[in-house]
Amino acid sequence: DIFVFMDAYRQSAHKGKGVLKSLESRMSWVYRRSGSAMAITSATTCSAFLCTVASPIASTQSFGIFAALVILWDYILVMTLFCTSVVIYHNRFERDGTCCCGGCFS
Repeated sequence: DIFVFMDAYRQSAHKGKGVLKSLESRMSWVYRRSGSAMAITSATTCSAFLCTVASPIASTQSFGIFAALVILWDYILVMTLFCTSVVIYHNRFERDGTCCCGGCFS
């Protein structure tokens, strides 16, 4: 999910003035671009792991439920927490292609 989100974020840098008008419009475009793809892939992976509930082996059932919950939490965290990390990255490190220290490795 993180790779899909970051790919959409990098693509947004080349989408013109309408998308780059503000950080809010850029992140809105990123959410619209990546949100549905991440939801579909997370839902299919989660449901595939939940299919292990039909197994007669208890440890396989437990693993399937655990993995499905991990996928669900991954989607929730990418859509909430990781977005704030990208905003911090945008505000602190993406400016003018320089490092936070003013050109660390120039």
